[in-house]
This record gives sequence, structure tokens and C-alpha cells, in this order.
Amino acid sequence: MTTKLMKYIWKILDLILYILGFSCIVGALFLWNIIAGFIGMGLVLILTGVLIDLPSPNPKKVGE
Repeated sequence: MTTKLMKYIWKILDLILYILGFSCIVGALFLWNIIAGFIGMGLVLILTGVLIDLPSPNPKKVGE
């Protein structure tokens, strides 16, 4: 039970740090230059879309 809880907490922490990290980078780019901020936001959105579309490392088999 504790291992499942730790895995769940780790996933949430990973998501929070992902969002905070990219928001800090994009925020710094906006402070530097508005065009650089929009370019950085575009790159973050593209990277997030690619990461979402990647296959899962543990795919569930059909019928199990």
C-alpha cells in the first residue's frame, strides 16, 4: 500500500515540477523579450504535445 501511495505522490510531484519548471523558463523569456516569450511558449506546448503522444512504457494488454 505504501509503495502505491509513493508512486502516486511521485507522479503528482513530477507533474507539479514539470509545470513549475517550464513556467519559470517561459516567464523569464517574457521578461527578457515578448517575442522570445512567445517562441518559448510555443516550444513548451510542442514538447508537451509530443510527450503526451508518446506510448506508455507499460502498455496494458488487451483482454487482461
